[in-house]
Amino acid sequence: MKIYINHYTPLTSRKENIINQLKMYNIEDYEFIEKYDREDLKQDDIKKFSGIKLSEISLFLKHIEIFKKELDNNEKIIVLEDDAIFVDNFKEKLDIYIKELEKINDWDVIFSADCCNLHIQSVKEKLFYKSNGSRGTCMYILNAGVCKKILKIIDIEKCINKPIDHWFNLIQHKYNLKYYWSEPILVKQGSEIGIFNSAIR
Repeated sequence: MKIYINHYTPLTSRKENIINQLKMYNIEDYEFIEKYDREDLKQDDIKKFSGIKLSEISLFLKHIEIFKKELDNNEKIIVLEDDAIFVDNFKEKLDIYIKELEKINDWDVIFSADCCNLHIQSVKEKLFYKSNGSRGTCMYILNAGVCKKILKIIDIEKCINKPIDHWFNLIQHKYNLKYYWSEPILVKQGSEIGIFNSAIR
């Protein structure tokens, strides 16, 4: 399963850290998205956005770049941000999660990272829980065909005025997207737990 990692190129320590984590778990099928750094944005890049910071626009565009690369995704894909910190036994747990997802038919996005200590009360032996919103975009899994669906939504929406994690909340019910949270999480957000400084704020 392909993993995409959104990376702000000046933050080299983040890239080095996540590469080391991927190597530790022998994960080789990954790609860094390094286009659209805030310093490189053109007027044409930002014309659809309003009321959010250049750093937030930059990150949003990196996510969009993934959706475009996987326009006709026939397989699930994983999206990470560059401050992702894997939980112990990440690969083993991820494999279990992916296998368990085969039992769920009606999902679009699985949010699998910790964010603002948001959790759903879990029960034993259950990994996925329907949700009424996102839980940050440090790690999420997209089902087959969902990239095209999200790009159509972006095309329909005349203006984007929220960072991508909040934007996911806005579009969920409007476009009947089906979200789940995983419990336990698979990734912690390094900029939230003090390992890295925030690149957005």
